[in-house]
Amino acid sequence: MDIERVNDNTLKLFITYRDIEDRGYSREEIWYNRQKGEELFWDMIGEINTEEYFDLDGPIWIHVNASEQGLEVIVTRANLSSDGESSILSGFDEHRDSLEQKNKDSLFDSLDEEAANQQVTDVLTYKFKDIDEIIPLASRGVSFGVPSSLYKFENYYYVTVDLSSVEDKTKRQDIKFIMNEYLTGSKLSVHRLQEYGEQIMEDNCFETIIQYFD
Repeated sequence: MDIERVNDNTLKLFITYRDIEDRGYSREEIWYNRQKGEELFWDMIGEINTEEYFDLDGPIWIHVNASEQGLEVIVTRANLSSDGESSILSGFDEHRDSLEQKNKDSLFDSLDEEAANQQVTDVLTYKFKDIDEIIPLASRGVSFGVPSSLYKFENYYYVTVDLSSVEDKTKRQDIKFIMNEYLTGSKLSVHRLQEYGEQIMEDNCFETIIQYFD
């Protein structure tokens, strides 16, 4: 996925159909299944909700345009005024004219206000081939104090770590660094694993791994 910062409040994302398929979705699902379209959107947003760009907590405005190569997604963050009203900043005005000339039936336009304004849940997903690969990580993973689940999907294992309860950004980064030391990150979303994968351990993967393998 390519990410371009338009200004302080607007990002432009581009994802190819091949990348979409690598994440476990098909083109038909994205266009005709609202739930799948939303899952893909939040999967993409999860990759950019970092200090490197900007936090997407609170109201946002999105617009999606399709091409033969993939999807272009423009995400604009809104500011909340002192009276609680949200306003879309300059990024919206800069792109309004060009966007109105493009396809109005964008797949993510169906996202309702509640979904668009929800706080992004940061769930890390990692892929590995043999169960032995997660054993060295388990003892350190227990100290995270966050839910961890284990899935099997298409001959691979996947472990997910839910950081939504971790507010301290330093701790979140430390957890990511430790996970990256042992396993390889996956683009497959937790929603995809929950629907099509086999759940082996729920919420206490690291603790269970230690109990049976340490």
